[in-house]
Amino acid sequence: MYQGEKSKSKIRIVKSMFLGSLVFLMITASARCVEQSAEATDIPAGAVEVGVFKNGRLSLIAFEKDTGIKDALRVLGALYKKNIVPSQSVDGVLGFTRLRDVTFEDAMNAILGDNFKYELKGNLTKVYTRTEYQKLMSDPERMVYQVFTLYYISAAEAKKLITPLLSTEGGRIETTSAAMTDFPTGESISAGKGGGDNLAMHDTIVVFDFPENIEAVAEVLDGIDVRPKQVLVEATILNVTLTEGMELGVDWSTLEGVVSQIPGVVSMPGDIVRGGVDNYAKSQGTGQVTRSGGLFVGFTEDDVGVFIRAVEQVSDVTVLANPKILAVNKQLGQVYIGKKIGYLSQQTVSMDTQLTSQVDFLDTGTKLAFRPYIANDGYIRMDIHPKDSSGNLVEGLPEEISAELVSNIIVKDGQTVVIGGLFRDKVTTNKTQVPLLGNLPIVGALFRGTSDSVERQEVIVLLTPHIIEEPSETEGQKRADDIRRKRFGAKDAMLGIGRSRLAQELYAEAVRCYVEGDHKAAMHNLGMTLTLWPQYLEAIRLKERIIAETDPDEVENLERIMLENVDRQEASKWIRR
Repeated sequence: MYQGEKSKSKIRIVKSMFLGSLVFLMITASARCVEQSAEATDIPAGAVEVGVFKNGRLSLIAFEKDTGIKDALRVLGALYKKNIVPSQSVDGVLGFTRLRDVTFEDAMNAILGDNFKYELKGNLTKVYTRTEYQKLMSDPERMVYQVFTLYYISAAEAKKLITPLLSTEGGRIETTSAAMTDFPTGESISAGKGGGDNLAMHDTIVVFDFPENIEAVAEVLDGIDVRPKQVLVEATILNVTLTEGMELGVDWSTLEGVVSQIPGVVSMPGDIVRGGVDNYAKSQGTGQVTRSGGLFVGFTEDDVGVFIRAVEQVSDVTVLANPKILAVNKQLGQVYIGKKIGYLSQQTVSMDTQLTSQVDFLDTGTKLAFRPYIANDGYIRMDIHPKDSSGNLVEGLPEEISAELVSNIIVKDGQTVVIGGLFRDKVTTNKTQVPLLGNLPIVGALFRGTSDSVERQEVIVLLTPHIIEEPSETEGQKRADDIRRKRFGAKDAMLGIGRSRLAQELYAEAVRCYVEGDHKAAMHNLGMTLTLWPQYLEAIRLKERIIAETDPDEVENLERIMLENVDRQEASKWIRR
């Protein structure tokens, strides 16, 4: 046989095998379809027509006329493969003959109506009359208890919310005792506020009721005992005070001995003709020129001196406070950075001449208090109270200068808003002159003095809230790095000859030598570092690390020496020699 004929023979064999397999599959599928069709079309007693199942639904159930409820339940049990057990009292006749496109639950509700109830217990579906069902549901022997541990909501609050779900036939709920809520603020540590034998576990409730009610309680608690959100508020309080002063005038001084007493005038030999004269006439048209500095020019002739003084002073003071505080939703958050100034507010003398004094405090500095209410649309409603103040005591009484506001606002998450601003200008003009002469045209300026002052105060409060769902969103590590940079920056500003600065530079050099592999130089620098600063922890750790790498046996000696030193310092019965 030729090669081509062999190939054709193989192809015919493969085709025959494929066709045979296909025919076998079609016969099997047909048999299954016939089996399913026969199974679906099996009509149990009491039914006259049955449709087919699709997605758990039966397309049609047709009952005989005047079919009893028990017979209809037997039909459902046969069609849906359920174990339906009716009680002896279940009786009656169906008011319909056909049901279309129904699930098992739909069919049961249609057959039983309002006069009967059913309950699923494992693989059994038990059917009762309404009276039997109510009696069964109210059976105290069905009651069980369950313990619920709460993590974010208090037991008292949970009890208030789930009490309406409990049955009136004996359902009960018990809660653990409330935790202590008093929190010392601004107080020293004192006895009697440590909690004693108060509960030290999570808030817990125990519910005793019917199983279906306990399931409802569990569902409610799952919805309300959730971690609350937090709000991080960054407030910027800017207080700027700008003061400008301008003084211009002419000083006249007459008679001997007076010129040399004028501030800013350098007396030269021959300037003072005579001294010792007590009575003299003096006209000072610039009585408002009280500031030092500025321009002071003039001339003297015999016993008369004329001087022109011009002074301008500009002061710019800026106070910037930037408090940040994190608070849980609906909880009060407060921060205060400032000074408490004490003063006697009241003194009382008793009948036995005992003097009792009361000391109060004036709080100055920067304060921020707020209470957030987080909405579900990314907005935050807040009660806010920022304050920036300064003060002192005047004759024993407190005097305070403050910029503050109280408001209730709505802010979007992450949005900066200006919640308050105060702009105030105070302009003062004072003029002094010699009577009559000061009013003369042109030459009257020689006998007048003018002092102008402008004080401008600006207070601006900026507020930026952030909704925090995870603690990591506060970027605590970044803020810690900022603090670390500021701390080292402050150290860098110290004098280079200071002990701390020298120790840091030597330690940095030791680190560089260690990285480059020069352990000997590193140990030398560490030795000088610890001589200057024996408590330098980073240097001690690096020294131990180098010793462990170069001479592991020496580490044991270090540990032994360290333990001996600790024993000598801490052991109470150690006998020192």
